[in-house]
This record gives sequence, structure tokens and C-alpha cells, in this order.
Amino acid sequence: MDGEIITSVQNPQVKRWCQLHSRKGREEQGSFLVEGVHLVEEALRSEKTVTAIIYDSERGIDPVVAKALAGQNDVRQIAASAAVMAKLSETRTPQGIAAEVMLEPANWDRWWDRQANRDFLLLLLDGVQDPGNLGTIIRTAEAAGADAVVIGSGSVDLYNSKVVRATMGSIFRLPVFAYELVQLAGLLKAAGASLLVTALDPASRSYDEPLYRGKTAIVIGSEARGVSDVMLAEATHKVHIPLSGQAESLNAAVAAGVILYEARRQRLP
Repeated sequence: MDGEIITSVQNPQVKRWCQLHSRKGREEQGSFLVEGVHLVEEALRSEKTVTAIIYDSERGIDPVVAKALAGQNDVRQIAASAAVMAKLSETRTPQGIAAEVMLEPANWDRWWDRQANRDFLLLLLDGVQDPGNLGTIIRTAEAAGADAVVIGSGSVDLYNSKVVRATMGSIFRLPVFAYELVQLAGLLKAAGASLLVTALDPASRSYDEPLYRGKTAIVIGSEARGVSDVMLAEATHKVHIPLSGQAESLNAAVAAGVILYEARRQRLP
């Protein structure tokens, strides 16, 4: 198909790409779409497998993407009409470029074999359901120096397009795992890690107490319900962020950012 221009939104290939807008479609096909110059560039520069670049035939391939493509001869370059690009886009202002990327989940066992005997900072997400929050949390975790993020069951799909966009490319640079958190909690504590669970609990400690040295895992809960009871029961420490006024809680992404940067401050030499 390279060298041709796809002009019809009814083209079977276009219909297949559109199926990647849903979690079911992504799981069935084993791939996901990213769009926009920055995310396509990050995908190409990552260890992920990019199978195709789809670009607006009138705009051509952006020079930034063209540079990242150099030498990657196994990536198909497919021109499409503006109507097709609009059909594939889930943004208000499409940039005329997208990429199909293989779903290649990060391997926890391989990561753990390397990390178990070293200090680490993990962020565990227990039922975070808002795509913007999840993406922002992953982006913040990278910026704050976390070693990895682990997403538990009940959370939004990592490859939801809003999640991917909100990560601003961090999804291609920071290890992000899917794992059953209760099982993981036992593994972490057996390795001597502290499990710091956010909870508005009278017995919880302030988030800025000296808690973040060594092997540390921070648990952030869902926007509506907070951390689940089963994970609260696994906590080595419960922590909270003091609130003023009549505010009852903080946005999950904001809370994660506050705690991660406190962890960063305490862990710096």
C-alpha cells in the first residue's frame, strides 16, 4: 500500500484503524494508535514496535518525524486524505500524522529481577479511572524520578487515547506495568519495601514525614473511593496530605504529584 493514497473512510484498513479507538479493538488486534508529531516521534525513538505511519498526503511527513524514521525501513509509510486523517483523529486539531504501535506490555518479572535488591520508588495506582488523571500521573511520575508505575485492576486502559496523549510521551520512556496490586504488595513487603497508602485517616501520618528512603511504593486510589480496603490493609504506613478550608480531597493526579515530589526531595543525596 506504500506509494498509494487512501482516500476513502470506508477503506478496510481505515476501518481497522478506527477499531483501535476501543479497548476491545486494541486487545483483539494487539496494537494502538498514537497521533500528533510529538507522540509519533516518541514512539519511533522508543523500544516499541511501530508498524505504520499514516500521514496527510497534502501535508507530507513532518520533518521531526522524518528524522526519527531515518533508517527504520520496516515501518510502513502510508499517505491518506484529509478526510481519512480526520476519521482517525480523536483530537480537535489533528496534526495530520498518526502511528500504529504494537501492544508490548512491559515485563514485570524481568524488571523485578534487576530491581529487587536495589532501592526503588514505585507508584501503584488502585482503580484510577479518569484517563486524563492516569496520563498526567504517569507523566509526573517520570518527571519526579519514579522507577516505574504499576496499574491495578479497575483502572482505565493504559492505551486509551486520552491517557496516551496526557502522558506527553512518558508512556514510551517509563516502565508501566499491569499487575494485581494485592499480590504485588506481598512481594514488595517480602523484599523489605515500605508500602505507603494514601488515606484520610485520623491515624495516618503527614505525607512530608521522613518515609520515602530505600525501597518505597506509594499507593494512590481512585478519584471517587480512594484506596481499596484490601490495599489499606496491606499498608506499612498510611499517609495523607493536610487540607485547608472545606476541601474534602485532592484530585488523584495532584495528590500523586505532591507525594512524588516529596519523595524526590527526601531521596535526593
